[in-house]
Amino acid sequence: MPSLDEPPDGGWGWMVVLSTFLVHVIALGAVKSLGVFYAEFREVFNESAGNTSFISSVFVATLLMCSPIASALSNLTSCRAVVMAGSVIAAVGLGVSFFAQNIVHLIITIGLITGFGMSLMYSPSLAMIGKYFHKRHATANGIAISGTGVSMFVLSPLFQFLIDEFRWNGALLIFAGMALNGCVTGALLRPIHLKDTGTAEEVENADEEAADSSKTCKAIVPFCQKVLEMFDASLLKSRPFLIYNLSLFGLMLGNSMIFVHLVAHAQTLGVEKTQAAFLPSVMGIVEAVVRPINGWLSDRVPVRKLYYYMAGCVGLGICNIAIPHSQTYAALVACMVFYGISSGTYYPLIAVLIKKYSGVSRISGGLGWAFVFQGAAFLLGQPIAGWLYDATGNYDMSFYAAATFIFVSVAILLLLVPRKGGKWTLESGEPAPDVPRDECDGVVGLQARQLPAETVTTEGQNNPVFQREM
Repeated sequence: MPSLDEPPDGGWGWMVVLSTFLVHVIALGAVKSLGVFYAEFREVFNESAGNTSFISSVFVATLLMCSPIASALSNLTSCRAVVMAGSVIAAVGLGVSFFAQNIVHLIITIGLITGFGMSLMYSPSLAMIGKYFHKRHATANGIAISGTGVSMFVLSPLFQFLIDEFRWNGALLIFAGMALNGCVTGALLRPIHLKDTGTAEEVENADEEAADSSKTCKAIVPFCQKVLEMFDASLLKSRPFLIYNLSLFGLMLGNSMIFVHLVAHAQTLGVEKTQAAFLPSVMGIVEAVVRPINGWLSDRVPVRKLYYYMAGCVGLGICNIAIPHSQTYAALVACMVFYGISSGTYYPLIAVLIKKYSGVSRISGGLGWAFVFQGAAFLLGQPIAGWLYDATGNYDMSFYAAATFIFVSVAILLLLVPRKGGKWTLESGEPAPDVPRDECDGVVGLQARQLPAETVTTEGQNNPVFQREM
């Protein structure tokens, strides 16, 4: 295993980006494309819409909320081994679905087994990008996650063709063979060992607190400490990491609602069904183009990545407010274009900010817990949207509620913005004369925390690292 002082920011890392791109096509493409099977399942098994929808909802929840397990297994073995194992498990789940006789069977095989396999593929591949890239992290991440938009246009028509030719169970069997290609993409994830130079002091303090609190636990259960280390549970005691994930929960809670009622809202305005169904595709096209562009820009513009991320979130909230006021198809298409631009602005930075608040050596655990928050948001967002429609009789309140959740998530992020004029110190304990920008901004490689005014001295201003950057 190569051992380096810092990420190579290229080289074999671009093969890791290709691997993660293909994982997004396979894993997240399945999330977007299961809707093609939805009508077929309802007709074949003569089930209600609510019961049939459990297949996709359980699948998404399992994919996201099992990420800490994927992270723990990656810490025990390697990201490469976990992704390859996940590919086999996902293929088994889809293959066994061939023999399904009812919806419950599919909830277990597709929702739980395939969802768990895709989870093992998803978060470890994103974690490997964080280990191979630092200055170009957002650029690499933007390219990788654009695979989701590509899959929306490749897999959906492909699955419909396969269903028409081989029926739903034959299509699932062919998809199982496609999922096995995850073994090839996983093989590209060459392990790399790095010194953790980017872990915030709050995380280090959280480690000490976790060690103290686990002494009693160790006395009761011998393996408890080992389990806590595997799942990186001490990250949840890091204030910046927890604040960011609470904000991420609110953001995804609002973002998940649009996928429930957008098409139905367009149809109530008199838009033809085919045109209404094309609206999510417009958003997907824009996202696929904008994500890598914004990832590249965020690595180069002299703006803190947190602010860049917040700008995208604000744009997303404004789009949700605009949708109920868009009374024509052209206006709805314009909303989808701006929605895709806003989503493509913040989405490439999610993994970058998780790396910032967890540290490069703990990015697997950080991504795992972040996906738990996202999975919980997706589980709650769609039912909340449905309850609002039942209570009001129209779709407008769903979009207003989504905007509210998104703006609340931005307000939570303000807790992570350093106060102007405050006194800060480097991780080494040496004070700084002003607020430095974070290493993830690609400008100054320093981590900071606030000190009481009486503890500040001026010795650290002679630090050569400081002088070089000023």
